[in-house]
Amino acid sequence: MSILEVRNLSVQYHTCQESRQALDGISFSVGEGETVGIVGESGSGKSTAMLAVMGLLGDSAAVSSDGITVCARPVQPGRDIAMILQDSLNCLNPAVKIGRQITETVRIHRKCTKREAKERAEELLDMAGIRSPKLRMGQYPFELSGGMRQRVAIAIALACEPRVIIADEPTTALDAAVQVQILHLLKRIVEDTGTSLLVVSHDMGVIAALCSRVYVMKTGRIIEAGTAEEIFYAPVHEYTKKLLRDTKGHKPFPTHPQEVHLQEEHLQEEHLREKPQPPLLRLEHVTKVFGTDEGIRDVSMEIRAGEVYALAGESGSGKTTLARLLTGLLAPDDGKILYRGECLDAGKGKRAWNGKSAWNGKRAWNGKIQMVFQDAYGSLNPCLTVGQALGEALRAQGGKDRLTPAERRRRVEEMLCMAGLSPEDADRYPDEFSGGERQRIGIARALIPEPELLICDEAFSALDASTRKQVLDLLLTIQKEKKIACLFISHDLALIRQVSSRISVLCQGRLAESGETKDVCSDPWHPYTKMLLNSVLPPDPLKAGKVRPVFAEEGTQGTDSGKGCPFAASCGYAMKCCFEETPGPYRFGSRETACFLYSEKHTGKRAEGYTMTSQI
Repeated sequence: MSILEVRNLSVQYHTCQESRQALDGISFSVGEGETVGIVGESGSGKSTAMLAVMGLLGDSAAVSSDGITVCARPVQPGRDIAMILQDSLNCLNPAVKIGRQITETVRIHRKCTKREAKERAEELLDMAGIRSPKLRMGQYPFELSGGMRQRVAIAIALACEPRVIIADEPTTALDAAVQVQILHLLKRIVEDTGTSLLVVSHDMGVIAALCSRVYVMKTGRIIEAGTAEEIFYAPVHEYTKKLLRDTKGHKPFPTHPQEVHLQEEHLQEEHLREKPQPPLLRLEHVTKVFGTDEGIRDVSMEIRAGEVYALAGESGSGKTTLARLLTGLLAPDDGKILYRGECLDAGKGKRAWNGKSAWNGKRAWNGKIQMVFQDAYGSLNPCLTVGQALGEALRAQGGKDRLTPAERRRRVEEMLCMAGLSPEDADRYPDEFSGGERQRIGIARALIPEPELLICDEAFSALDASTRKQVLDLLLTIQKEKKIACLFISHDLALIRQVSSRISVLCQGRLAESGETKDVCSDPWHPYTKMLLNSVLPPDPLKAGKVRPVFAEEGTQGTDSGKGCPFAASCGYAMKCCFEETPGPYRFGSRETACFLYSEKHTGKRAEGYTMTSQI
């Protein structure tokens, strides 16, 4: 029996300049208790279709159909259907505590007292896998990690008691480990409640892991449909085959031993040709803690001039906190940050944007560290044209304020061309571009002040495989030409292996492992790193369905005392000392790991000349 039925849905956008057909007569259905996927690249019309079903398209959209029904009656969005959006931070009210947002939704759909609504809200948070729901009820969205916020969004959707849940790119911005947790949570909700689930994604691994039937969309049309096995193992349409090729080309490891050898040999030759560069940026035992357990602790690392250095870890591991410290937006509670040997102290314990000392710290950067953000659209002012946004970035750099308007315009146009856009794009607004084009704008804006270090904070996680490859190739070409150092922050270890020479892995704010990227990704030493690598979802229904979450719920990784290894509670190798003492780091050549398996004190003295290898 079909619960959701959409027949011949079309959407046309009308603007002053033109009319554009976004959807062209698409039809699809979702059965009772069924999980169905809609897959396609950015711009294929997936999200437009979902917004049309929900009745959320604006006045500029002309919507027509032969019927959108739930249980054979006209759909009532918000009651029959609930939606989980990609950007959980933007869909939650930043000024309202989590508990109030859920209880208000409960009371809209149930006749109950405030107390009963609060109890139901805590029950929903618990169902969504949130640890300590009472504590989280009193927090604001910005106090939660990305994975926790997505769980809150799921709890709000469940509060609507819908017949169908639409999950629009529900795990795109999440790391592999948390992604697996969220997908298993959604699967469990479908099994326990009988709710139907419609999953919209460009990630073929997500669709393979969840869905029994799949629709493939391209340029506003459904070009292929079938069971998951038919789509993944015997695709008919060339576009579907291309989607699978693009996804399979994005692997954590080369598939053939000879390919591994050739790739690593090429990287070694490239490193030998390059002269060793002095540290551009150095962190010495840097600590920044929020509340009792969030932030980073005792982090030391260095980035050399001109290299691509990777920082990996799951949601909430402290990657973005570290990025904010490096850009001067936050000041460390302890430790030092040195740029070209100069210590930049914005005042211990103070926010870097508050006070005279913060200004001195920020002035010392002198625009030489710039950032490309994950949310390209959110990082651009919607009221400024692209040319104005780049012009502001150029003006903010010391000495560039003496440029004439014509010189500034010429510089903006040159940078847009370098980023693969056209000079005419300078007069357009951010909402007139696709996701990939907006990320190119973000790269252009970061590069126009001529930085020495570029921080890419999950800058490619929201892009589909094809667009990601295009934008990444562009960035790496510019990085090599201009010899800019790059800190590549990502939860995607497959992507990290392709672009970086060295890597550090963060686990709950502490460094778990560091070393050459090729070594760490092909032969992990820390159990946490191995878990991250094993959490990658392949575009194969049988294999993806076998990937299991390591953590039962968000936030269970650490130890309650604040001591010990943050991964101890989920580690199959954990010893008593792992819960009582803070490990390492233990260094062996270029490899460094914070795990007691590599400690002579806890595992026994080694023979003279012993060469350390992976102990897991």
